[in-house]
Amino acid sequence: MTVKRVASLGDISEQVWNDVADPRDMFQSHAWLRALEQSGDAPVTYLIAHRPGDPRVLGALPLYDSLPSRGDYLSWPELHFRDLLAAGSRGGRLGLLAGSCAGFSSRLIVDRTLPSPTRTSVLRALREAAGAVAAERGLPYTFFLFLDAAAWRDLAPLTGDGDHHRLASVAQTELELPGAGFEDYLATLPRNTRTSARREAGVFAKDCSTETVPLREAIPAVAPMIVNVRAKHGMAYSVDVVTRRLSAYASALGDAAATALLCRVEGRVVGTGVMCRWHDRLYVTDFGRLDDGAPDPFVYFNAAIYEPIKHAYAAGLPRVVTGAGAELGKARRGSAVLPLVHLAWAAADGGDRQLGAAQAEDRKTYWRKLRSTHPTYFPAVWDELL
Repeated sequence: MTVKRVASLGDISEQVWNDVADPRDMFQSHAWLRALEQSGDAPVTYLIAHRPGDPRVLGALPLYDSLPSRGDYLSWPELHFRDLLAAGSRGGRLGLLAGSCAGFSSRLIVDRTLPSPTRTSVLRALREAAGAVAAERGLPYTFFLFLDAAAWRDLAPLTGDGDHHRLASVAQTELELPGAGFEDYLATLPRNTRTSARREAGVFAKDCSTETVPLREAIPAVAPMIVNVRAKHGMAYSVDVVTRRLSAYASALGDAAATALLCRVEGRVVGTGVMCRWHDRLYVTDFGRLDDGAPDPFVYFNAAIYEPIKHAYAAGLPRVVTGAGAELGKARRGSAVLPLVHLAWAAADGGDRQLGAAQAEDRKTYWRKLRSTHPTYFPAVWDELL
């Protein structure tokens, strides 16, 4: 197995890349990663695994730099691995982010047609190459963040050397749409939840008007609202950072697939949801809202859940990815709660290889309590994590 470094996906044809990328995952696509490059948020490098003399890509790993940050719990490892940080990070930098720097991308880029032993060899080569890059950059760890069940099963054969740390993460939520319209969706909810959902949607419809516009046109208006919501949850973002990310969505997907839902009260935009269509999925990637003390007619539930559901039905899409965070509220409204996990590996010449995970950062206790209280929201796959 050979692993080479590629500075830009401009050096790899879209067809070759998309042959190995998961077609269901927008965040693995050639279009998305190229848009990130053009926005200035490109990976440090791409690791490409292949057999000598064979141009076919067997697996790939984008590597992102992890800069010191107060932390976005969906993107930065510091809040997940404070014990590693306290043990001697270098200048506040823990390491490289491997594969993804956002909670929506949770799958590995690896040829799924390969037999399991070959897939393990590909992933081992990529993981070792990532550790070498981290060591060259003076960073002690490589982080694989937001791994879904299939991804961490694939990586399990690589975890026998005692040099990794595994922690439960936030969860992913996805909603599979039944029937042909919003009433069919409501009919699947428990009676009390259905009553609440009808009330939330009714109050919103009475007080709010909505408009769906190309995201590109709405970025100046919606970026500050998204920053406002994230700041309330302790996530330090600037308007410039959010603007770059929204611009990447617009560039990668185009006006028809990257849209903003604008929620107006008395003509003023008070909330927004960012919706990105990719194949048969609608991703709800961001929510924003003004924070001026005015009455809130259930803007969050409508902009982040109900209106995207209606949008997906109208577009003939069977699934809405409602994302990470606020999992219980989304589960009550029909979303499946799917476990995600973080893995950290010591770089080739750094890191405490035997350091245990800090209990304060281990979310297993949280998920166990939540699952015991609401077992119907958590499928059997949680057994593997908990």
